[in-house]
Amino acid sequence: MTNTSPITIAVITALLSVAPQVYADEGEKTEAQTVEQALKDTDVQWTFRYRAEYVDQDNILNDASASTLLTRISLNTASFNDFSFKFEADNVSAVSHRDDYNSKLNGHIDHSVVADPEATEINQAAVKYTGLSDTSFTLGRQRINLGNQRFVGGVGWRQNEQTYDGVLINNSSIENGKITYAYVNNINTILDSNRDTRSHFINYDWSLSDNIGLNFYGYLLDFQQSPLDSTQTLGARLNVSSIADSPAFFNAEYAKQEDYEENPKQLDTDYMLGEIGYRFNNWAVSVGQEILTGDANRSGYAFQTPLATKHKFQGWADQFLITPDAGIEDSFVNLKATFNQSSFTVQYHIFDAEDTNQGYGKELGLSYKLPLNKNVSMVAKLADYQADSFSVDTRKAWLMFVAKF
Repeated sequence: MTNTSPITIAVITALLSVAPQVYADEGEKTEAQTVEQALKDTDVQWTFRYRAEYVDQDNILNDASASTLLTRISLNTASFNDFSFKFEADNVSAVSHRDDYNSKLNGHIDHSVVADPEATEINQAAVKYTGLSDTSFTLGRQRINLGNQRFVGGVGWRQNEQTYDGVLINNSSIENGKITYAYVNNINTILDSNRDTRSHFINYDWSLSDNIGLNFYGYLLDFQQSPLDSTQTLGARLNVSSIADSPAFFNAEYAKQEDYEENPKQLDTDYMLGEIGYRFNNWAVSVGQEILTGDANRSGYAFQTPLATKHKFQGWADQFLITPDAGIEDSFVNLKATFNQSSFTVQYHIFDAEDTNQGYGKELGLSYKLPLNKNVSMVAKLADYQADSFSVDTRKAWLMFVAKF
């Protein structure tokens, strides 16, 4: 089990001492009058996620075949004197093929990586206070997903989620706006480990109209044990969901990243995104380019996103979890079709170096999602990365079933 930070221990203690007095209900929240009533009406959710993952790479590593099950229990209470509590525990187990993949912790380095190690941990344990007008405070271990998770997210694709120990403050007192601030002192990684940090997240979401939104952000990451990851990132994103009342949409983003705190490097890198698309009937198509700058002549000099949900970006084969020194230009096409409740997604990427004329490779991704009933859904997914000058040809396939009760 992952080591638990003092702030999380304090929250768990408060949760256990007060839990008999409160309960949660999916409808109107009221105070519990007795322990029996609190236990009866507490909102408890079970989640089971089974996934089979196969990885084939053109290198000396053996193919990986992983079969894992995530079991999660979540508890959410009602408000009691403006306080409420959340508690969530996870277990990730290998159903079979324990020796047929490298989980990054099991020592099977002769196989390709499937980063889903076996673990049991407290995923969330936090207290929330809403006693101030238009403001909420959440203290403890919690899920933090900001924006589209390009810079701060939970890496929810992996079986062991990334969560954060700290305080999160949301304020919506400004009309059509929302300010989010978080201070984080520990990060619980997908590899069942902790990263000590002194980091600040700041977000301001501003809705200009029903179709136009602006997001301004600042991420000040201070990793004392790995100072090369300490960066300051300031940026803004524009989302236009409908251009001139048409089905066309547009997204643009820019951010600048510099060194922060004890980082020994002098960084000055940029992030840029431009995407335009069109929706018609049950289809949506978009084209765009995402750029993370670098310097091929300076080792470790490139725009990095260490806390992002990286699987959502730059291809599902996860070849660019760390930005190469020469940076990256990702030119992409996305096509999504929805039929009844199912959906089918096709994406294609062309990856090039930003600082040189080097071509990295190309990738095709396919995904199909289907709800089987109100509690169970299925996902089938494929990624095929064809290397030119970066990494090796890599094929990944997934079959996943999710049940929630």
